[in-house]
Amino acid sequence: MKYKSFLLFIAYLLSGDLISAQNPVVKDIGMSDPHVRIFNDTIYLYSGHDFSPDDKTWIMKDWRVFSSTDLVNWTHSSTISPKDNYMNDNSTDCWASDAATRNGKYYFYFSDRKRGIGVMSSNSPKGKYTDALGKPLVSPMHDPTIIIDDDKKKTPYIVYGDKSGGGFHIARLSESMISLAEKPKPIIINGKEWENAPHWMDKNYIFKRNKKFYLSWGREYAISDSIYGPYTCVGAVGHGHNLDEFAHGSFFKWKGQFYHIWCYYIKQGFKYRESIITYCHFDDEGKIVTDTRFLDYHFSNGVGQYNASWDKIEAEWYYEISSEIKKRGNREEGFVITNIQNGDWIRFANVTFGKEFKKCVLKAMMIGKKGSLEIRSGSPTGAAMGRFELSPSESLQQIEKSIKSFKGKTDIYLVFKGAKGSYLQIDWIKFK
Repeated sequence: MKYKSFLLFIAYLLSGDLISAQNPVVKDIGMSDPHVRIFNDTIYLYSGHDFSPDDKTWIMKDWRVFSSTDLVNWTHSSTISPKDNYMNDNSTDCWASDAATRNGKYYFYFSDRKRGIGVMSSNSPKGKYTDALGKPLVSPMHDPTIIIDDDKKKTPYIVYGDKSGGGFHIARLSESMISLAEKPKPIIINGKEWENAPHWMDKNYIFKRNKKFYLSWGREYAISDSIYGPYTCVGAVGHGHNLDEFAHGSFFKWKGQFYHIWCYYIKQGFKYRESIITYCHFDDEGKIVTDTRFLDYHFSNGVGQYNASWDKIEAEWYYEISSEIKKRGNREEGFVITNIQNGDWIRFANVTFGKEFKKCVLKAMMIGKKGSLEIRSGSPTGAAMGRFELSPSESLQQIEKSIKSFKGKTDIYLVFKGAKGSYLQIDWIKFK
């Protein structure tokens, strides 16, 4: 397996072509510690590189940058080498990293094992990145996350560390992004999930939503009204699919959809990982729900592409939405898409029609006056495949409609037309 994986890795390095991926995101290359950032309407995945499936310790010789504009096709854009920073040319300690942008420049923050965190800069999110300091930005400790607050100043912060080193720490970054604007402070986390976490627990991720800060580690997370904390534990983001204390990863938003990406060890006792992506939701109380149900049904398919032959396509798995469409629901009862108003649309990209379907079934509820839902191909104004005439109802109803048959792959748009004050709620669609 080692020889095969090596050949596959060399082949993809030399090709420079797009890599069509599902789950794992890119297979057989040791993708670890994935951090996703959106720069210039492009998805950039900054990852570690587990060198060999036969390694029993962490042998990590570089970092890699992948890019995508659709979550399906990924390009290996560059490799970041420790020879281009203060680490030893032959270092095997290229641990977790993150990236950020400010004032037209891009910054790559990297771990030198647990010795410290350095920073490199570039004029492009792909690189080439060069050492900005020639020494650590902070030391000791590791596993940086950079968060840019949405306050007026767009204040940048770095969060890093592990439980055995006094817990996670936070410090405000200077405008230059390559120095600290304050002394790092420990983050207080209250709750059994942090108390019960292993002493080595590391690899935080932090983001902000609706004025709340979400701080995660492994599969657990905590929430605070202040970026400095204290944070209160909430629980697990999800269960199954190797969502455990070793699940190093990140969250990101793309075209109105939220995602969770994390890595996992393929074989116990060996330090070789792969990374997977799934949809992620927030329930009506603001709690994170990583959609492992999608993985149960469609793991190898991955996100951003669909198949008309599925038993159903859940509305919350959308690829893109317009306007102020919202998700509602919870982990136990599932989710719906609601507040769909006149002219709003939902996009499911790359839908494969392996055969010609003659009907579409919609589970939905309309509030207000009469309206309609159009099924269009390619764009919100593309070729019409079918149209549901909708009447007000007090609960979700299943409606069946004949459609124009199609075979091949296309983007499907669900376009709502309704009177002012009317809105639509959708649970799922399916083709038959």
